[in-house]
Amino acid sequence: MNKTFPFYLLILVILLSSCKKDLIGFKSKKKSAVSVEEIDFDYFQSKTKIRYSEGEKQVNGNANIRIRKDSLIWISVSPSIGIEATRVMISKDTALVINRIDKEFYVFNFDEISRYFNFKVDYDMIQSILLGNLIRPINNESQVAKENNYFLIKQNSGPLDIESFVLNDNKKIETVLINEMATSNFMTLKYSDFKEVGAYLFAKVCLINLTYKASKGPLVTSINLQHNRAEIVDKPLKFPFNIPTKYDAFK
Repeated sequence: MNKTFPFYLLILVILLSSCKKDLIGFKSKKKSAVSVEEIDFDYFQSKTKIRYSEGEKQVNGNANIRIRKDSLIWISVSPSIGIEATRVMISKDTALVINRIDKEFYVFNFDEISRYFNFKVDYDMIQSILLGNLIRPINNESQVAKENNYFLIKQNSGPLDIESFVLNDNKKIETVLINEMATSNFMTLKYSDFKEVGAYLFAKVCLINLTYKASKGPLVTSINLQHNRAEIVDKPLKFPFNIPTKYDAFK
């Protein structure tokens, strides 16, 4: 069997597809002109509903998500309550996936994933997207401008141009656009329903709409993440990941 990317890992990395445009004529300001409220934590966990649609294909699921800051992301996905279909463990350099339906497990590194989807994917991006933090930190090359009720931050990260719209009133990221000229792909990421989680505001809803080229023509993918219960935890969380001995391995 050829190695394929499981659906729920695809949900994570597909968020990063995009299409590129020039920054000509953009009036920049010093990076200190904008303040972004980002979630800081030791451990984070949430119970999340996932709705995925691509053309006529629709998939719904429930996910338990746990994160140890800058170290591990653990996701357990069930199509219905009490029945786990997929378990994912993402570290700084590797993604491990257990497929309980087909009794298989997969091992991916980020170089593989990046080559497969033809854009750069890493742990920090996935963690930031799940939390609603900046995909890349503001640096001296970032361009910042005030636009009505928003601050607009424009950044370049390799082949990607990233635009983050930060609400002026609560300093939270509301919209992210990631663009890549080489593939003509275009993605929008929208955060809403901000609620207090510990000392921070957290977006309980994340909507992703992605238009990208495929062998059969342009495809539109929509992903809805609804975090019903989210909390920042001080005590260490458990990240169980035991691979059954009879499962087939694909590396």
